Amino acid sequence: MKRLFISFIAILVLLTGCNQSASTSEDISKLAYEWEKANFDRDYDLQQKYIYKKGSYEAYKGDKKIDSGLKYEDIRYEIYFDEELERYYVFTDFKNPNGENSVEDNIVIREKEDEWKVDTSESLDIVREDISEKFDREACINCK
Repeated sequence: MKRLFISFIAILVLLTGCNQSASTSEDISKLAYEWEKANFDRDYDLQQKYIYKKGSYEAYKGDKKIDSGLKYEDIRYEIYFDEELERYYVFTDFKNPNGENSVEDNIVIREKEDEWKVDTSESLDIVREDISEKFDREACINCK
């Protein structure tokens, strides 16, 4: 009986761990969406909520907010995790809701004070090919 109980606990822990990994990718993709939406809506205050270092991204400061109509399901998210640096790399691809061009964005997400935040400075130097060769893809959301 004792072995059965220990086995049950071990399976429960294993399943909980697997479930957390899946929800983390989903949470990271939702943060990436909120970041993209804030940018395309020109919502400076909302951008500041999501960035790692306050004031490091000043786009649309003083601009009038708009509703871009950008939707979560319109964006393709490729997510990679760097265990050594404890950061996520998110590649987003979508059609610009404010224009005719396609958008390919590279986003670095790091943890700060128990919250995941977008590091705009680190995002500038990302080369997709380097990341996809170095790390296994953790998730691909809205991939067709």
